[in-house]
Amino acid sequence: MRIATYMLALSACLTPLAGRAQVQSPTPALAALPGPLAWQNGTADWSVDKAGAFTLAAGRKTDWFVWPGAGDYRPDSSPRLLFKPDRNFSFSTRVDVAAHATYDAGCIALVGSASRWAKLCLEAQAGGGLAIVSVVTRDLSDDTTSYPVTGTSTWLKVAKDQGGIFFYASSDGRAWTIVRKFSLDAPAGLGAGFSVQSPEGDGARAVFSDVHYATGKIDLWKLR
Repeated sequence: MRIATYMLALSACLTPLAGRAQVQSPTPALAALPGPLAWQNGTADWSVDKAGAFTLAAGRKTDWFVWPGAGDYRPDSSPRLLFKPDRNFSFSTRVDVAAHATYDAGCIALVGSASRWAKLCLEAQAGGGLAIVSVVTRDLSDDTTSYPVTGTSTWLKVAKDQGGIFFYASSDGRAWTIVRKFSLDAPAGLGAGFSVQSPEGDGARAVFSDVHYATGKIDLWKLR
């Protein structure tokens, strides 16, 4: 489903999805989150293990980006699974990426509308290895690579207080580095959740675990 229909789909709670035989429901149920999840660009290739780790896979040539030069490259094919957060919130997860090609990534997604969205990713780089990459889209995408990551996993977090939104990353899930500060115009509210992509490859897989969600008064500058 397209981004513009997300709020309608979320009101209906779940977007129908034909899962694999062992899948018991069309979407994962993650107890740490405040409400039901809904698909954008749904995929049957997902699973949740006994420990609650959520694995999401993307097919070949799947991407979500609007080229800033002229906007003539604007794919919207990456699988995304979103929930409706509170007005002020904090959401974090550990991300482990099985990358095979440049730009393969597992991401936190934040969606206001078809033209207002953002993602924070652990993404494969052209020179090898993974890095923290963020994209903020207001009609066109603004892409920033922050720093390389050792290994295949890291923790990613998004927090919102009033109009301010911060992206963070962490090597241990406790001490956080601020990656980006921004805002998104979202009159209908935001969706938040998970995404995976493989823009130049034949598919990628990401495992999301250690999911945390909080609401109330959010201190965007609190790094522990």
